[in-house]
Amino acid sequence: MINIVEITPDNFQQVLLQQPEQLILVELYSPRDTQSIPMSEQLRQLAIELADKIVFARVDCDAQGQIATQFGVTSVPTLVLIRAGQPIDGSTGVVPIEQVREMIAKYLPKPEEELLIQASAMLLNDDADINDIYRVIKQAVELDDKRVDIKSCYIEVLIKLGQLPQASSLLEGFALEDKGAGYQRLVSLLELAQEAGQSPEIKALEQQLAATPEDNHLKLQLAINYSQANRSEDALTIIFTILLQDLNFEDAKKRYLDIIAALPAGDALAANFRRKLYSLLH
Repeated sequence: MINIVEITPDNFQQVLLQQPEQLILVELYSPRDTQSIPMSEQLRQLAIELADKIVFARVDCDAQGQIATQFGVTSVPTLVLIRAGQPIDGSTGVVPIEQVREMIAKYLPKPEEELLIQASAMLLNDDADINDIYRVIKQAVELDDKRVDIKSCYIEVLIKLGQLPQASSLLEGFALEDKGAGYQRLVSLLELAQEAGQSPEIKALEQQLAATPEDNHLKLQLAINYSQANRSEDALTIIFTILLQDLNFEDAKKRYLDIIAALPAGDALAANFRRKLYSLLH
């Protein structure tokens, strides 16, 4: 996309009025004003740097007097920041480029907002890898863990990953005023995931283990079933109790490491259980 354009009566409507979501920086200048030439060059470089975020529109006030009048220009250079056809900020005279950068930054999406948008779009794509979605939304949470929309997206991803205790804990932290339709949807998703993770096989193994709680073979079989139902935390917790007693019991250590490896990179659950195993080995 070419984001640097000279405004004329022919393209005025198209550039300034037909892109309601686009942030447009308009520079109203005069070629006779040699003092503003360095600022114009800096603005051009800034526009190139922010090519995917802004349009840099220039108006030659000497050649396009009618357009300059529409902007109410009384002196050049004048900068006007426009969104949805309306001026939202601006400045007059030669100003430091950092001042212009700060002015634009106030109206650009924050990094966590861009990450949220990306993660939300990925959730709608059936072919997207849930681990990739986790990495994106986790970055947003690290930038702002208070925003309900970011937290909600994160909880949905946790549910899809089978990290139900963590998802449940986060839902319990919602304030009353945040428990709207989005919250109820997450509660329903969590309940469905919990039901799906309680298969007849799991119930049978749980009953057998309740009768013989020291049977490590039954524990391992239950852990395997938990893992297959995306109940990673439950599976790791059980296998760790086995490893506490016998590090070499059947293939418990391999199963434990396989479950950790299947978790997203940087996942807190993976790091926690990896540390636990390390403490046993050393």
